[in-house]
Amino acid sequence: MEQETSYHSLKELQSTLVNNAENNFIQFLYKMFDQFNVDKMLRDYRVGTAVSWHNATVFWQIDQEEKIRGGKIISYNKMGKRTKYINWIHATQIKNKEINSFHLKQCLFGLHLTNQAQKVIAIVESEKTACIMSLLFDKYIWLAAGSLSGLTESKLKPLRDRKIILYPDLGISEKTKSPFEQWCLKQKYFEKKGFDVAISDLLERKGNEMHKREGYDLADYFLENNSNKPRKLISGHHQKYISLYMKNKNLKTLIDVFDLEDENGDQIYLL
Repeated sequence: MEQETSYHSLKELQSTLVNNAENNFIQFLYKMFDQFNVDKMLRDYRVGTAVSWHNATVFWQIDQEEKIRGGKIISYNKMGKRTKYINWIHATQIKNKEINSFHLKQCLFGLHLTNQAQKVIAIVESEKTACIMSLLFDKYIWLAAGSLSGLTESKLKPLRDRKIILYPDLGISEKTKSPFEQWCLKQKYFEKKGFDVAISDLLERKGNEMHKREGYDLADYFLENNSNKPRKLISGHHQKYISLYMKNKNLKTLIDVFDLEDENGDQIYLL
């Protein structure tokens, strides 16, 4: 018989929604994006701070019934890069003898947001990537599997009736298959199981060898390319898109990453 799933209380979650000024990941986001949008994202995903654990970031896993399944703690440096320190709220509670045991049954990070809209579901590997991409491209609801191996059928079950697109990280294919190859196999398996799931090869097409060695994800690609100003715009509606670019400097990356087209169906290029 399967062990009963453990849950955290709302009070436990709310106790982490403090001390943003000492949270390296949140402060990094404030430097890169509009503060109003970051604050909204933090509220939506309920991203917290582990005050007693180096002010690391807490990514709460909340299911479609608003039950809090777990709090994953990840430490970042001031540049927004993940350190080697990863923990779980329940593990710290057990260590501090606040609880005796906890049966963790994970769900996709951000799963609770799928109740709010019927948008396409985009699944990435890391919680950080989901947060950043939600700030950039809100056409999708961005969820995270938590790791390369974290994309499982049990986690996908609540999304059986939704359109899903997988966005794996880049990686080198040597002893094991690349992240894209591994998720391709999973995509085919899920499709046979009746899920409406596709996989994006955007990073495979646009990433270079350095990106693959570094294991770039969509967020990395966006942050790197966001600083490159376009020299020329190619479209049937030049002035219109130049004006849009002046209002939204993320436009180049949106066009690059998502192959956007103009109203005539022609590819837009920012060079």
